[in-house]
Amino acid sequence: MQSLQLVKAVLTVLLATWTTAIQTPPVPSQQAPDKAAQPGGISLGHEVSAPPNPSLVETEARLRASLEHNPDSADTLYELALVLQQQNKSRESLETFTRAAQFKKPNVAELRSVALDYVLLDDYDDAVHWLRVALGMEPNNAAVLYSLGRCLYTKNLFPDAEKVYRRLLAIDPANLKAEENLGLTYDAQNDPQNAEQALRTSAQWAKERGLKDPWPYLDLGIFLLDQARAADAQPFLEKAVELDPQSPWAHEKLGMALAANGDSARGIRELQLAVGLAPKDPKAHFELGRAYRSAGQVDKAHGEFELSKSLYGEHSQN
Repeated sequence: MQSLQLVKAVLTVLLATWTTAIQTPPVPSQQAPDKAAQPGGISLGHEVSAPPNPSLVETEARLRASLEHNPDSADTLYELALVLQQQNKSRESLETFTRAAQFKKPNVAELRSVALDYVLLDDYDDAVHWLRVALGMEPNNAAVLYSLGRCLYTKNLFPDAEKVYRRLLAIDPANLKAEENLGLTYDAQNDPQNAEQALRTSAQWAKERGLKDPWPYLDLGIFLLDQARAADAQPFLEKAVELDPQSPWAHEKLGMALAANGDSARGIRELQLAVGLAPKDPKAHFELGRAYRSAGQVDKAHGEFELSKSLYGEHSQN
């Protein structure tokens, strides 16, 4: 922890003279609404993290070897910092960005990478800070705006996230992810009419473009399910499962919709798939218990409820 605090301090000092003139106003404190926000698609941290890639290990070794001969190469250091981030080595990545900043001012993409390192470390305050610095350098940078909106949403600053996504859509009116996340901000602010319109638009765009991303369908399906419109939600949730059969979240929500629509047998099967894919998820076990109970399978329901209760206890301890 001390080393990370040192990295923050050094990086801030190094960049202070470059960013003083371009700092944007701080995000005002907002009162979070009573309504709990949906996950908002895949989490930004998960979106940033990457599966193991052996080629990155080789690239890292090559870059480190190059630095042995030229340790003051800012370009090599920035490249190494990005490679470390892609391997989910966030602390090392930040330390390397800090070394690079001693020799050359970072560009917007590099500052965004610094922010995403903080996302991986679950430090959204610092992530927002550096994204705003980057945005001060390039106010219309779509990648920075998208990341900033996701961070603000995660911090429950929904009105601020809405403004960011509106700004992004003004720059890029066909940006599907901006439209989808705008819908989620409306939902979080208890504006179901605008939420449904935006989420339907993003799902329609995904269909028209033949995208294999399940999240536009899943987010719309979850919204409709939460509105007690299980019949409307079911086809979108089925599409999400089709696109990502390994998603426990998609199977869980489809199972809930099927059970609500009276198809308890299929609903139970989908929920069984969900707990099979995510055996430590207490919510999935709880929903499976509810489906068993509705189907009259009392003993199985009791077992799932007990398991869910135990898992919730483990989560609270962690």
